[in-house]
Amino acid sequence: MTASTADLVARLPWAPTRPRATTQPPDHAVPFTLIAVVTAYALLFVPAAGLNWDEVSAAGLLSAALLGLTLVWSRYPRLATLGMPIGYIGLVVLLREAAGGAMSGFGGLFLLPVLWLAVTAGRRELAVILVAMAVAQLVPLVVVGAPEYPASGWRGAVVLTTVAAITGLMVQRLVTDARRRTAQLAEQNERLLELDRLKDEFVATASHELRTPLTSLTGYLEMSLDPAEGPLTPTREGHLKIAQRNANRLTSVVDQLLFLARADSHPLELDRQPVDVTEVLNEAAETARPAACAKNIALFIGDEPSLRALADRPQLVRIVDNLVTNAIKFTPNGGTVELAARSEGATAVLEVKDTGAGIPAAEQPDLFKRFFRGTNAIRTAIPGSGLGLAISQVIAEAHGGAIEVESTPGAGSTFRLALPLA
Repeated sequence: MTASTADLVARLPWAPTRPRATTQPPDHAVPFTLIAVVTAYALLFVPAAGLNWDEVSAAGLLSAALLGLTLVWSRYPRLATLGMPIGYIGLVVLLREAAGGAMSGFGGLFLLPVLWLAVTAGRRELAVILVAMAVAQLVPLVVVGAPEYPASGWRGAVVLTTVAAITGLMVQRLVTDARRRTAQLAEQNERLLELDRLKDEFVATASHELRTPLTSLTGYLEMSLDPAEGPLTPTREGHLKIAQRNANRLTSVVDQLLFLARADSHPLELDRQPVDVTEVLNEAAETARPAACAKNIALFIGDEPSLRALADRPQLVRIVDNLVTNAIKFTPNGGTVELAARSEGATAVLEVKDTGAGIPAAEQPDLFKRFFRGTNAIRTAIPGSGLGLAISQVIAEAHGGAIEVESTPGAGSTFRLALPLA
């Protein structure tokens, strides 16, 4: 059968439905049966006058048999699939007879096995239970008769059986459509996961392949710019420095991609030691000071007492460098960037605050996603790969924390990291 034919068959209203596997009991078979039996018995005693206790006892034995059948479903699946609902119809017949016949109000319970099979089985099983339901209503009318089962009960039996058939078919169709959509979503999800895996594999492979030629390229550029290799014209030296700057930038992107690829495949290994947080902030400030001076940005460090946090020092330096570099990039000329550290209970809190353009609230949830570039960065053509914050968040999560951001458009941003005190 071709895919188009299969799809056409699935769309037909009377296409046969595939019953669920019957080698195992459907979900919640035991509690559902127990609730149905208890409900039927509870209705039996409302009110409790004029009961036929012989029939009540027979119904009790049948209830025990039904519960036992649910426990051996896996051994006798074919018997249980139809035996359970037919047995429940027999239970309703006994309880209705024990409570006085057609006026007992037990007729509505015939719908329960119909709905059960509409959800768990196919149309053949549903047709069998509808026939059993009709027989269970019509036989007492013929055999027992009035006054327990008056002639008006014929109309009620036809109406109830018709409603049950329509309801069962509708429920079965809805369940079939829901299962088909669930299967389609599961298949699409598997394809997306496979595409995501292939994407990660491609990024990792491409990064590895780029690393070797980039190392060679930067090496030869350094050699070409070495004065020992001979004098260069100003124009040629300028061209080589531009190539070197862009090669270094590409090397940084490749390193970031390799870091994320390793973090995806293996947990980030940390060497946690007591780290002087104030010292880390000072190093980050000194590294970023030339870029800050080029934009006339005031770079401040809080004068809090020295703090020692439990962290992997190189990775912590990487986080702070990324945050400070971003703050300077997004702060306009003449702005301010402030680095601070303080203690809150048993936690050391590091903050990087700037007076930049700020981040729109709608973009803040995506800020730490890979390759995400905000509207401010795109509009003002600020260079970047969108990986720095993603890497910083990965490192922070490996430390058991997370980077938080507070930002108001036009009023700057504050990035905050909490680490345990050493």
